[in-house]
Amino acid sequence: MSPTRTVNYVALPILLVATVIGLYWVWGLLFVWWVIPTIMNRQAFLVFEVNRGDDPALYWSIVALWAVLGLMMIAASIFPRYANLLS
Repeated sequence: MSPTRTVNYVALPILLVATVIGLYWVWGLLFVWWVIPTIMNRQAFLVFEVNRGDDPALYWSIVALWAVLGLMMIAASIFPRYANLLS
């Protein structure tokens, strides 16, 4: 099994357990991680693939959304007192 497949098989149960016990910062790290290969490959995935050259506004919106959501999940875990300000 390739190292990439091994990481995927390890990551899936970690993400499932993190979700069950409420460790959303793990998902935040994953969202932030997704930004890196997205920028390097100039291709994002929403419902279908979005190429930077074909639709730059949508592409950068997706990249920004993933980065902001990831940072928000991490920040909400670090500062739980402020996580529910809008509710």
